[in-house]
Formats: sequence, C-alpha cells, structure tokens
Amino acid sequence: MSKTIQKFIEGLGWRVNNYSWDGNAHLFYVDEPENLDERFEELRLAFKATSNLGAGRTFPMLRRASNELILVVLPQPTLDYTQNRTNLYLLIATIFTTTWAGAMWWASYADSNVLEMSWWWLRILITPDVFFMGFLTFSLPLMAILGAHEMGHYYYAKKHNLDASLPFFLPMPPMIFPFGTMGAFISIREPIPNRRALLDVGASGPIAGLLVAIPVTLLGFWLTEHNAVPVPIDSGDSLYLGSSIFFVALSSLSELFYPSSGDYLSHPVVLAGWTGFFVTALNLMPAGQLDGGHIARALLGPKSNGLSYTVIFLLIIMTFYGIPGFGPPYTGWAIYAMLIFFLGTSHPPPSEELSDLGKSRFAVGALTGLILLTTFTPSPIFEVDSPFSLDIDVDETDFSPVFNEANQTSLRILNNGQSEGWDNITVTVGNLDNFTLDLRVDYVNISELDNQFDSTSPEFLKYVNDDGTNLTLNLKSNSYANLTLTITPIGQIEAGKYTFDIELVSRTERVYRTTFALTVEEQN
Repeated sequence: MSKTIQKFIEGLGWRVNNYSWDGNAHLFYVDEPENLDERFEELRLAFKATSNLGAGRTFPMLRRASNELILVVLPQPTLDYTQNRTNLYLLIATIFTTTWAGAMWWASYADSNVLEMSWWWLRILITPDVFFMGFLTFSLPLMAILGAHEMGHYYYAKKHNLDASLPFFLPMPPMIFPFGTMGAFISIREPIPNRRALLDVGASGPIAGLLVAIPVTLLGFWLTEHNAVPVPIDSGDSLYLGSSIFFVALSSLSELFYPSSGDYLSHPVVLAGWTGFFVTALNLMPAGQLDGGHIARALLGPKSNGLSYTVIFLLIIMTFYGIPGFGPPYTGWAIYAMLIFFLGTSHPPPSEELSDLGKSRFAVGALTGLILLTTFTPSPIFEVDSPFSLDIDVDETDFSPVFNEANQTSLRILNNGQSEGWDNITVTVGNLDNFTLDLRVDYVNISELDNQFDSTSPEFLKYVNDDGTNLTLNLKSNSYANLTLTITPIGQIEAGKYTFDIELVSRTERVYRTTFALTVEEQN
C-alpha cells in the first residue's frame, strides 16, 4: 500500500526522498515545494476524493523534524456516518425546552395567575398564552442567536472543504438549567487542514452569534421600556444576573435613543440577548476544544496548551473568591472547570501547521480576545438577600388552657431588614371558637430615637394604630414592638388540640406567620 500512496503523492508533484512506517502511519520524507500551503491543500483534497489507496480513509499531515519535511499519511477505517434525523429531533426538543424555560420567565414577568397554582412549572405547558409568549419572547430570539453561532462554524467548515454536520442542539429541562439548553455543536469528521481554517472555524461562530445577540438585546431594552412593568418593591431573596462590560455598554447606548422613564423589569427578550453574550464568552475561553481553544492553537501553536490550565485555575479562583469589585463567587465555574479538564486540555494540531497565518487573521484573533474580555460575566448568577425582613420572637407557643383561666405570652415583632425605610406591618390574629384571643401592644422601641413609647406617650399613636379590629405597626429597620397575647377559654371546650395563627403582612405583601397550639385535657 505504501508504494501506491507514494505513486499517488508523486503524481501530484511532490518529490519523495525516503519512506518509513512507524507502526501507525506512513512517513514520506519530501522536498518542500513552493507555496506550501496551497500545494498541501491540493494534496489533502486529492486524498479526500480518492478511494484507490487500499484504505478506507486516509488523512495527510505535514510535520517538520529538524530540517526534514515529513508527509504523514494516516490510514483510518471508514466510518459509516448514516444520514438520520438526529439533528432535527434535537432541534425540535430544544425549541420545546427553551419555550418551556421562556414560559417560566414570561409567567414571572407578566405576574401570571399560573404562578399561584401548585405544580405551576408543569401547568404552564397547558397554558397556551403563557407558553406561546415563552416561545415568542425567549425561545425564538435565543435559538436565532445559537443558530447563527453554529451556522457560522458550519459555513466556514464547508468553505474550507471540511466534512461537517449540521448543528446538534442540546435540550435541557429548565428545572435543571434555567435557559432550557446547553447550547449546540457541529461535528467535524476530519482533521482541520491548517491554521487559517482552524481560526476561521473557531472565530466565525462567536462573531456570528454576537452579531445577532446585539439587535436582540437592543430590541429587549426597547420592549422593557415599552411594556414598563414596575420592579416589585420587594421580591424576596432573589437570583440576579450579572452584567458584562459589553452588556452595560449596550444598555448605555440604548439610553441615548430611548431613555428609561423608570425602574422596570427586564423583558425576557433581554434575557435571551444576555444568554447570547454569556454563551459567546464561554465558548471564547482559550481552553481545550472550545472555540477559544481553536483560536489559541491557530495563533500560538503548541504553546496554547498551557492556557487551558490557566483558565481552569482562574475559574477555580472565581468559584471561591469571585473578582473583588466585579462580582461575588459563582460555584458554577467549578463545574465548567471540571468539564474543560475531563474533555481535554490539549488541542490537536491541524494537519499542516507550518504556513503563515497572515496579519488579517491575527487581527481577527485579537478581536475575539477583546470580545471575550468585554462579554465575560465574572458572576453570571448570584443571590441577593431581600432588604426587607421581619422576625417574630415568642416566649411560648404551646398552652394547656383551663376554663376561665387566662394564658399569656409575650411577642416581639422586629423589623430586621436592611432597608432604611419604614415598614407598615398589618397584624392579624386568627379566630378560635370558645376562646377569646386578645393582642395588645405594650410598647414600641424606635432605633433611630433610641427610645421606647407605651400607650401613655403621645408619640405612641405615630407607630401603633389599633382600632380594636385591625392592628397596624409602623417600624423602621432595627425597631421593634413588644406585645402581649392573652388566651382565655370560654364555654364548654371538648378535649383535643386547637391551633391558630398570628400573621404579619408587610407593605411588600410578604407574609410571616407563627402558629400557636392549645391542648385541652379530658376533664375528670
């Protein structure tokens, strides 16, 4: 077979000086022709087109050892890439899961009634208006961004005569991953021929995706202002999305054309655009088989392999410490670091790594580095505690009442929120047959005055409103009210256990509840 391959090579104008077999590949020692990159590409395509060399698939590679140029020919068994509909099935599944995720985002944005139902995250699948809006406002723009990203790879793979598949999208239930997808990839079924093709294929995807993410995000900013959904005074302990330099700059740019008239919830289309920037930055990390790994290998050659460990180190640092001044720690980086490590930190060389890359492609490489720095979000998702909070401290919640004997306990209602504003708190005592439940305010302690006021003080009515039916407290942060609850059984009471609640409702409509239990023993 070696003689057949040698004749084939020489027939294409290559001069062979020596030959050896290293147990895995044919090694042909050849003279270096003029226009090495063009001549090798002709040779590669010729190998790809022929089937008369005694092997199913053969791939040529060029290597230099000392002053010798070696043409390495690797025989590989034929791989039967059957034409099936896996791409289509995965595309349909990903449209479904991203629509599902979008419906969850839309339900929260529109404050849909479905959120008040049990198993709401399943009920939205049979809530047509919410599900459709999930597709329109999140799935459609996100799939456009991801599709542009992958088709950028596909276009340049085909431009460089590579055997590449259409995109394989990766669906993911939104309960596991909030965006409904882990992205997509294309399968390139042969070695990348040279540094130029490696950079073109690696850089084209992120750039194409970014070009779609920009107008999507600007549209989202416009819809945010157009719909003007006010931010809740307090939504509780919430998950927030971090911002990249690029995202903030784009937001500032949008303010020039349609200034914001208030503080509004971001439209789900903004979230789709944000996800596009996030995916762009993830893929441009110069590590392993990521797009950034392709670009780094094209620019730096074998020296790029050390960058993978640098990326892993930085991701671990951000997992535990974040970046001071930019964002808190994010545990998700540890998972991403492990994926990079286990999927491989080294990037295989292209078939021919000897020819020059060219100034224009170095400029493209520098551009992708700038895109990485500006779209990277150090803390993509982080939790922010609510600035509003209340606490109920009760001396005793379990009683064994006796007929005509009162039971008393003390309560302290504390505004322990971080907000400096005042909180209007409505206190409601539940009803219980055959018992009288009486709740009275003994005094209030106001933190900023470092003083307490009881019912004999003129200032008391500024903080307590009790008309006998409704009780309202007006407390600033770190202020509290001390109350006495009196429980008196009246009439005939059967043995058993009885419960009632005291509820606090803040001005942000958060509900705090304490349950009291009364155990009546059998009378002898």
